[in-house]
Amino acid sequence: MKTDEKKRGSFDLTSLLKNKYALIVLAVGVLLVLLPVGGESKKSEPEKELCAPAFSLEDEELRLQRQLSKIKGAGRVSVLLSVMGSASRELAESGEETLVISSSGGENVVDLYYVNPQYIGAVIVCDGADSAQVRLSVTEAVCAFTGLSAERVKVMQMS
Repeated sequence: MKTDEKKRGSFDLTSLLKNKYALIVLAVGVLLVLLPVGGESKKSEPEKELCAPAFSLEDEELRLQRQLSKIKGAGRVSVLLSVMGSASRELAESGEETLVISSSGGENVVDLYYVNPQYIGAVIVCDGADSAQVRLSVTEAVCAFTGLSAERVKVMQMS
């Protein structure tokens, strides 16, 4: 009788190993239950909005000025750019209505793209403008940066 009681109440390792495949499936199931769900982590992250690119004419002039001053023989450089229009955005529309997306924090309009103002002219004043080679190099650089044609760029000698 003692052996019968021992068999019923004891932990038998050999019978447990016979069901090793069932144990593996059970362990994998427990791991899957404990892993975080991908959808929940996305909800906790703040939504990233499409931000309008900041356009500052002064910043663009400074960027161009820094690059032009690196041209051999240019010396000190001052840049003045002329633009037409202002920075704007194009919204997605359906018929005559603007498309809006509802999100957890409210409603957001759907932006298609942003448009920066168009360059219409440039005046560059630099120390080396008395050299034809420097004027040509500066003009080519300004044309490449702004997309202007050469007749819209004026390079002048700094006093």
